[in-house]
Amino acid sequence: MNSEAIDRRAVEVLARQLELCRATPGRPATVLADDATDHALVNTSVHALEQIGAIPRTISIDDLHRSGADPDLTTPEIVVNLLNGYSGTAESLVFSNARMLSVVAPTTGDLRGVVPHVGLSRRVKRGLDLLAAGQELHVSDSRGTDLRIGLKGARRWKHDGLASAPGMVAEWPRGMIGTAPAAGTANGTMVMSPGDIWLPMGWYARSPVTFTIEGGRLAGIEGPRSETDAIRAHLASVGSPSAYRLDAVEIGLLWIDRPRPPALFEPSFADSFGIADRYGHVVIATGDYPTVGIACCLRSATVAVDEVAAVRSGRPQGELAPDVYEQAAHRHPL
Repeated sequence: MNSEAIDRRAVEVLARQLELCRATPGRPATVLADDATDHALVNTSVHALEQIGAIPRTISIDDLHRSGADPDLTTPEIVVNLLNGYSGTAESLVFSNARMLSVVAPTTGDLRGVVPHVGLSRRVKRGLDLLAAGQELHVSDSRGTDLRIGLKGARRWKHDGLASAPGMVAEWPRGMIGTAPAAGTANGTMVMSPGDIWLPMGWYARSPVTFTIEGGRLAGIEGPRSETDAIRAHLASVGSPSAYRLDAVEIGLLWIDRPRPPALFEPSFADSFGIADRYGHVVIATGDYPTVGIACCLRSATVAVDEVAAVRSGRPQGELAPDVYEQAAHRHPL
């Protein structure tokens, strides 16, 4: 693995994130990987831990399975988990008081444009507090979306990529807040317009499709048959009535630097890493997690909590917007 080239900027970025997670010099750390893990990402993790003065050890899960041996683990202060999608396996191998940073980027190239900053965690917390204090969330846009959902008693969640206390597990790079509508309260319309993104396929919508939602369930789908036939077929294939139930509204807060704003149908942008968490994107999904009915990523929606705008035309507002310090970090990245 040590023969792999090292992306020096990726090392700097991950080292900064580990510092935000309060990794400290002189303490043991563990990197968890398997045969499918990108070798450059393994090397980057080891070098990042060494850069901050931690004492890293790499454990290959596949090597353990082949040998049948149990891992000889020194209690780590922090674990860098590269077993994308296997957090349960990772958690079974480490002590409960270790911080775990699960890197969900599949390659070091996917870390380009990521600028670690504590401001993201602050914005995520403020957004979650805003949802907790609100009575109603209103999603709208100039193209016909007009959806209202109740927040009283609704479930909420967040991702900020920060594992800063013993026992915490965080996915990184992530940045979003989400809520499940209070039962039966979602009513209105949602319009997928050209340039919006169907998830998780990563396809651009080519024609407008209007969804009618009544009492928290899909009640109608209107649009060109080329779009609506595929949507209806997918919903039917899920094989569960929950596919038609509005499950989540999520607001992306992860600021990833780009040399220029993406075009409406930018090649490779729709299926790029972390598209649902991107700054200002609003995802509306049906289903019963982890089974998804449809997931629609609106790129220019307005979201208001009790009629106070939190996102306006795809741009976070107020306490969801970066402060001057976070803005400065992006103007002068690592």
